[in-house]
Amino acid sequence: MKTLILSFLIFINFSTGTIAQELQGSWKGTLEVMGQKLPLIFHFDLDGEEWKGTMDSPNQGAKGIPLSKVLYNGLMLNFELAVGGISYEGLFVDENIKGTFKQSGMSFPLDLTKDINENNQNKQVNRPQHPKPPFEYLEIPIAFKNEKGGIQLNGLITKPHGEGPFPAVVLVTGSGPQDRNSEIFGHQPFLVIADYLTNQGIVVLRYDERGVGESEGQFSSATSLDFKDDALFALEYLRSQSFVDNQKVGVIGHSEGGLIAWLIGAERSKVDFLVALAPPVVPIPDLMLKQTEDISRSSGSPQELVSQQVSINRKFYNLITTSKSSDEALSGIPDLVDEIMSGYGLEKEILEQQANSLSSTFEKSINPWFYNFIKTNPEEYISKINVPTFAGFGGKDLQVNASQNGNRLVELFQLRSDLLELKVYPELNHLFQKANTGAVSEYEKIEETFNLEVLQDIAFFINGISGI
Repeated sequence: MKTLILSFLIFINFSTGTIAQELQGSWKGTLEVMGQKLPLIFHFDLDGEEWKGTMDSPNQGAKGIPLSKVLYNGLMLNFELAVGGISYEGLFVDENIKGTFKQSGMSFPLDLTKDINENNQNKQVNRPQHPKPPFEYLEIPIAFKNEKGGIQLNGLITKPHGEGPFPAVVLVTGSGPQDRNSEIFGHQPFLVIADYLTNQGIVVLRYDERGVGESEGQFSSATSLDFKDDALFALEYLRSQSFVDNQKVGVIGHSEGGLIAWLIGAERSKVDFLVALAPPVVPIPDLMLKQTEDISRSSGSPQELVSQQVSINRKFYNLITTSKSSDEALSGIPDLVDEIMSGYGLEKEILEQQANSLSSTFEKSINPWFYNFIKTNPEEYISKINVPTFAGFGGKDLQVNASQNGNRLVELFQLRSDLLELKVYPELNHLFQKANTGAVSEYEKIEETFNLEVLQDIAFFINGISGI
């Protein structure tokens, strides 16, 4: 699922001094908010006479967020991110930066230290699974039209040598703007999946999402239903290829892509088989509340804080699910914030700060994608699926809980159990990497991009499909 990332507007204003400090490089600090720790890393570089910078928030999966403005005079530093209402005021003390982080009127201490490990971090990460040419198959650049949306989507087909016909799949990515390789933290899981499956005699189509890479369209205004339409036109294009077996054309979807697989499968005649990896099964609010609980616990938050966050999110999701429009949901935010804050007994000034911050967070969340996503119940679509289905879950997945969703999927397929093959991989995380804890912060550190056992199981399932 989407890892929600804070939007930042940061302004650092240091008092004047006499000794110039070295800004070049990386600076790290840990922001503590209501018992939760959020590591932040800032990178600064001098481009001619102009300073530039980026920010990472490792625990939130955010990396390389560009700073829109960086000013530095040897001791004073200002930088911004253009959105967010966040500022930082600090001062060089010896070799560190002492300062205060502010958001919506609330203030938190945040000290920054030079990252002595930056040289190691800047080294090329090892991704041993990434395929390298020459390939034992053909790569065919493609473009297809979403006639409904009036946009062109560009991508790549990988095809085994020979005339075929071959079974074929469309790869559908998870939440957030994704390119055809579903690249994240230096990993390219869809490249690895496509390479493996094509070497097993399966045609694979993968494409840049709308508004990403070489594809047309606007990502920010799209919903899961729009992404479903994109995938349907990809399927139609794939079926038109002479080397494709028209009785064995399916979808592989990861995370939100798994939800899109359910949406497509519910249309019955559009697809011959489904592969859903870490797919949401239960109603989305239930899934997101479990995600909040699991991730908060993994970060070491005390139970009281975990319960508090789950309670707040539950009320917010309920506001959305019971609203008839996004405007109606937005109009209900002030009353919701008053209800939440009434139980804390805070001083007036602090109460106003907290209320403003919470209101801002809620308002920014009600965008077209999130509003429609929260109102989605995957069970309604899964109940209509009547094609062979493989579902895989990671036992250490903190974003889509394997037990919560896997058990419910078995129940939904109870009268069609011959159509479902479900497997839980105990040691794997949300990206299907072998993990220690499953935390988002591990994704980049793990060298494995996509577990071989899962690849083998998917290929075996697809090649075992009987034509109609």
